[in-house]
Amino acid sequence: MLLVALSLPLGALAWLFYYNSTFRKSNIPGPRQLPFFGNTFSLPKSHLWKWLEGQYKDFGPIVSLNFAGDDYILLSRPADAEELLVKRAVNYSGRKQSVFAAKYRSNGKRMLLLPHGEDLKKQRAVFKLLLRPGALLSYHGKIEREVSCLLLDLLDGPETYRSHLYRFTASLIMRITYGAGQREDLDAILASNESFNRDALPGAHLVDTFPWLDYLPDFVSPWRADAKNKHLEELKLFERLAVQVKRRKEDGEDSGSFMAQVWDCQSKYELDDETVAYLGGSAFEAGTSVTACLLHCFLLACLSYPEVVKSAQAELDRVLGEDIPQLEHMAKLPYIYAVVKECLRWKPVTPTAFPHKLDVADEYKGFKIPAGTYIIPSIWNMHRDSDNFADARTFNPSRWYNPDQNGNVKPSESLVDGHWTFGFGRRQCPANYLAVEVAWGAIAAMLWAFEFKNAVDPLTKGPIEVDPETVVWLDGVNVEPAPFPISITPRSGAHAEKIRSHWQALND
Repeated sequence: MLLVALSLPLGALAWLFYYNSTFRKSNIPGPRQLPFFGNTFSLPKSHLWKWLEGQYKDFGPIVSLNFAGDDYILLSRPADAEELLVKRAVNYSGRKQSVFAAKYRSNGKRMLLLPHGEDLKKQRAVFKLLLRPGALLSYHGKIEREVSCLLLDLLDGPETYRSHLYRFTASLIMRITYGAGQREDLDAILASNESFNRDALPGAHLVDTFPWLDYLPDFVSPWRADAKNKHLEELKLFERLAVQVKRRKEDGEDSGSFMAQVWDCQSKYELDDETVAYLGGSAFEAGTSVTACLLHCFLLACLSYPEVVKSAQAELDRVLGEDIPQLEHMAKLPYIYAVVKECLRWKPVTPTAFPHKLDVADEYKGFKIPAGTYIIPSIWNMHRDSDNFADARTFNPSRWYNPDQNGNVKPSESLVDGHWTFGFGRRQCPANYLAVEVAWGAIAAMLWAFEFKNAVDPLTKGPIEVDPETVVWLDGVNVEPAPFPISITPRSGAHAEKIRSHWQALND
């Protein structure tokens, strides 16, 4: 007990000395900071991106904050983020080393949380090789099958649309990552993913606010055992799924899944087995939640902007007739392309990117930025700033509609450009091309198949209005609207029959 009694005040004093030595080294404006705690008690428990809107109004587009000794700079303009995080990426690509989520829960293996260095370079190289645009062609059959299943699920059970969206993305990414998988495997990796998302939220664990708590012994730090146990559980799951792929590959049954190709890259990139296992887990995490949240926002847009739905369906009927859209049709459907791109911009599902850490002291626009400062680009604010997008709060696909002289999407266009949903620089989401292809496949098919209207109140018999500006948001690493009432019905009996026959044909 004497050790505990001494370690608490000594740790606090050491941390206080560190804090006072770094207090307000930056001359960037920001809210008043308390001694010792900085802005810790000002940080909202949820919906950080909404709170930041007020900070930018009060202090300008570049704001400094301090949370328990750590300096943060928040950027609301893309030009500033491009300059620091892209052009100066060599010094701005580090990560805050979360004690709970990175050190103990991930054992320094999870790509999202890796510091800037060789390990990150190797893992990103594997992702870029295997998820580059040309490599995604091999996954189109899997996408078509899962989109067909999603249409059938929405046809038979539209009331539980949110669970269908998550089943769709999880099952698809499971097939792409591991080639196959049992239902219990899918449930287990989904549960692990949701648990990690909670643990990675800012302020989720006190030790990440006050890192000196990590120096306390285990018997007064139950959180450490919790993190280590979660690591062992998820590692066991990731390794089992990875080994299953390796065995199928050795038997000649799997050569095309993401993990099968990762095993092929193991020696080239000098990856140990634990890193290989975590690459599979990272691929699943990167592709599941983002796409499901994006599709949920798409449904919100359908309710709020019925004229967009009509225009999209008119293009689908004119170009494809009774055929369900496939990824091979993307270039022929410029308005659908514009709808998907506007979904990515309108309500960005990652409203604040994970912090980038500055490794070497820098200066920008006359502001001093100390080494060790964390830079957070506020993507939500960038996307909803009228200086970046005219009438930014309105869902308007026409801002992206610019077909070539033949009425096709221009070859130079890309769904990942023109917005900042996937982040900046060397920490940009490595699965971005896969995410937009999956989103396009699902959105195009849903627009072809269904009408989206306000649900009817059983008491008043009137429509239940849903306001996209006041809807409740579910918080997390990625955000989405809370489930809202919506009527999803087939556009016609012929569309319903086509949904069923297409699914049957894929299973014959």
